[in-house]
Amino acid sequence: MTLYTARKVYNPLATKLGAGRPISGHLIRYSLVGDAGGSAGQRDSHFSIYGGDPDIAAISQFPDAAWDPAQPDVGATHGITWITMADLHHDATGHEPIAAVVCVGDVVFLNITLSSTIKHIVRLDGKDLNGVTVLVMSLLNHFPTLREVCWADDVTRAGRDRADWSTITNKCKIRDVSMVFGGQRYDQSIPGDELALGALGLVGGSDDPNRRRRMTGKRLMKYKAGGAALAELQMPYGWCHKKDKHGRSVEEGNRGLVPEAQPEMAPVIASLYQAHADGETYQDITARLAAYEAEGLIVRRDHTDLDNTFARALDDDNASYGAAKSFFCRSDSNPRAIPSDLDISRYLEGEDPAEVFDADVRFFLAKVELIRTGRYFRRLNNDIRGRNIVLDGIPATYRDDLDEYGYFDVLSASWGWPTDEEGNEIPRFGVPDRVCRQVAARLLRELRAPKAPTGGQAHHTPTRRALQCFPNWVVPPGHLGSKYDDEPTQWGVQARVNTSGRANAILLFRRESAAAGSRTGRGWSYFGVGEGRPDHTAATFSLIELEASVASRLDHGVRSLLDPTTIAQLTEAQRRSDDADPTTTWRHQIALKTAARTPLEDEIKGHRTMAAISAAAGDEDEAKAYAAQVTEVKTKVAAYDAEIERLKAKIRKHESGSATVRHDHTDVSVAVHLVAGLESAARNNGESPSKFGTLCDETFIEWRFHVDGEDVLWSCTALLPLASGAHAQLPLAGRIRNVRTRTGRNLANTDTVVRYLFEEGRELTATADLLQVTRATLLKKRVMPWLVANGVTSRGAKCALVDHPIAEVRQELHRWVTRAADDNTKSTTSAYTERLRSTYTDPNLKWGDAAVPDDTAWISEALALLTVDTPTRRHGLPVLDVALALGKTDDEVRELVKPQRRSGGFTRPVYLTYANQAKTHVKAIPCPHDRCRGRRHADHVTLFPEVAASGYGVICSHCRRTPAEDGAWPTTQYPTTYLGRWTSAGGGGGSLREAPRTIPSPR
Repeated sequence: MTLYTARKVYNPLATKLGAGRPISGHLIRYSLVGDAGGSAGQRDSHFSIYGGDPDIAAISQFPDAAWDPAQPDVGATHGITWITMADLHHDATGHEPIAAVVCVGDVVFLNITLSSTIKHIVRLDGKDLNGVTVLVMSLLNHFPTLREVCWADDVTRAGRDRADWSTITNKCKIRDVSMVFGGQRYDQSIPGDELALGALGLVGGSDDPNRRRRMTGKRLMKYKAGGAALAELQMPYGWCHKKDKHGRSVEEGNRGLVPEAQPEMAPVIASLYQAHADGETYQDITARLAAYEAEGLIVRRDHTDLDNTFARALDDDNASYGAAKSFFCRSDSNPRAIPSDLDISRYLEGEDPAEVFDADVRFFLAKVELIRTGRYFRRLNNDIRGRNIVLDGIPATYRDDLDEYGYFDVLSASWGWPTDEEGNEIPRFGVPDRVCRQVAARLLRELRAPKAPTGGQAHHTPTRRALQCFPNWVVPPGHLGSKYDDEPTQWGVQARVNTSGRANAILLFRRESAAAGSRTGRGWSYFGVGEGRPDHTAATFSLIELEASVASRLDHGVRSLLDPTTIAQLTEAQRRSDDADPTTTWRHQIALKTAARTPLEDEIKGHRTMAAISAAAGDEDEAKAYAAQVTEVKTKVAAYDAEIERLKAKIRKHESGSATVRHDHTDVSVAVHLVAGLESAARNNGESPSKFGTLCDETFIEWRFHVDGEDVLWSCTALLPLASGAHAQLPLAGRIRNVRTRTGRNLANTDTVVRYLFEEGRELTATADLLQVTRATLLKKRVMPWLVANGVTSRGAKCALVDHPIAEVRQELHRWVTRAADDNTKSTTSAYTERLRSTYTDPNLKWGDAAVPDDTAWISEALALLTVDTPTRRHGLPVLDVALALGKTDDEVRELVKPQRRSGGFTRPVYLTYANQAKTHVKAIPCPHDRCRGRRHADHVTLFPEVAASGYGVICSHCRRTPAEDGAWPTTQYPTTYLGRWTSAGGGGGSLREAPRTIPSPR
């Protein structure tokens, strides 16, 4: 059985249309479903035009009750059948009557109450359909006997959409059915009538867009001008319609209905907003509302139930929750993307919501912002079908690529404040700005992201936070991290539960006695009698930053173990049955004190600089004051140095008396896996596979955290497996941001950026992602100014350094410019470090806007051709052969031997040499150094500024030196990391502000 008849009419509709054989079809239409008055007016107009037809005259005698869908029995006595939307098409839904059909004599009469422009039928396999058009087309198909279809004289009764109008007229032309409007017949077999009918279609098709544009534009103008443009029962509390002395609503010019603030609501709103900001439950707030309602100070506004009251909701928790919350926000406007804690913090600190939140969030907070600013952020659904619609200078916003209507967002003009008895304004109804922002922040933090489908095993997820195992620890009185003089302090880390979806953690502390409880101790919900969590939260840090920092420190530590020139010494982890190793605590204390000492050295530099500036300006008193501060800070540094030395002495004494040295091998593959996994988790909001999280739990132990101003210092011990089955301890320590004490743009301050990018050697994109800013912002506002201030001034040097794929280069330059050299991480040779310093601090360095500003992939292929065997290495190959093999020209190959000199900008270094005096052959450049002479060649392309400064863009892969023989070049050996392969990202339109310009060579 099929869904449609042979005449392509949906079976339910075909049944209701009946089996008559009418000759004339008459249709009236009114756009609003269920509007009896409008429909009756259209029928009367139609009957007055076609009343001469006896069948129409008979239909006109039906009582109005027969056309009432609420009284189908009355209509049935006259042969009227009601059609619903679900009767029209298999994809249509809805069982409300939308049309009545009756056959009398030779006439079939349709009374339709439906819009001719709305797409009522949503189809997954094609274009959405209008219900009126589907009904008319079905009528024409179902009754092959029809010779005419008649409408009133208003052509828009037939259709307002040009496409639908064309569909109907084409069907009538094919079926040879005349179309009659107001008694005027149009037979499309006559060219003149077809042309006239087309003109009518133009009028009808343009009428609807123009009408909608006028109506929508008028409403939008009212919104912008600060008009109410909605019923009083729908207005936010605190405002009503302005009325004249007779109690009638007043309209003013472009504003229409005018909102007027109610001064009697000021104490009510102030009380409710303060209660909400103080954390009072919505049930308690509803009780307040009911009390104010009983006093006659407020009336509940519910346009769907005029008799509704706040008191009615008191006995139902859900109802009272909704009643109170609707006072502060719209219940149907939850934003699609929940704002982050960082954004909420910026808003709380006073930033403009337009700069912090997207339009969805501003619409959600519209009521609160109306109280705070007096301006209402409103959203008007667009009635004009089409993309890129602009009305009154405001472009429509579309929900997705399939949305053909969209909406307009507009911030109204001021609605005005209430005034007191003396005529003075009461700004914000007496609510402080800070309280309004706290109310908004609470509303945002209460938002919940949509629940993800579980698919079974809801509590057994394949992912988890990579780092989440942070056992509590205790600090004795008088030690770093102690909060109490009379008893030890317990510290712990808890996952931050927030609404932004961003994984954070909070650092908590309490008295050790407050933790005492059952066998397992108390959880972190208890802090002592009368104590709460806010007063015991020391810091908030990002789990993403912690994971990225641990990955960076672990990678750095393992690389130092891989130095082929030394044998690394590590402490073996004790067996579980052994006594605790006291050196672990001492090492942790050293790490914390070392981290705390570093900023003091920077402070000394700053004071000295200011003292010099003051002295140069002739202000001796100020210079002396800065000098005194230098002395004071140096005293603190000396105290840290003494304490660090004391702890080191204790460790040496303990190890000399008890430790034994033995050789073993460490499996660093686990560390490599951990680094890659932690970096991946940091890019995935801290989440990782559960098995990887378990590995992290087993590897990273003895976690400690300490607050240092706007930073959190962390330390832990990584257990690396040994070949013997034991584990070696690798101490790790780092510094991350304390986001609890930072707000807004300070989260990405220069110190943090420099530490991540240069001191820790992270890549620029990863740093930008962690700090939630763009690469362009970091470069322009943080990185480039810092480089200039520290002696890296040339454009090429700055770009190359930031873009450099070898992190150690940035780290070495950072150690030098900040004069904080680390003996454990020295570069391979002093000549190499001197070369780095002299290259990047050269103000006249000519280089491109990248570390590797040229395509080196084909040059590497050329060297591979020229070093393929011994005869080729000795005698080379013809220039033409090399060019043809690589798809290059002779000139391009020769430029590798003798680069073309440029008056400015980047000039290529030398990569090859001629193999004969005729200069017809080229070969690789022989390595002239020591035991490589006569045996090896400069066969590895390395196009970095510090290499090209020698005049060559190649190094020997054996001794890692360039072919240059003058100056310090014979002793300048590059680290093994320079044997990697990199090339330019190409695409001349790219920018370092958007993405790295140096990428691994694909060949």
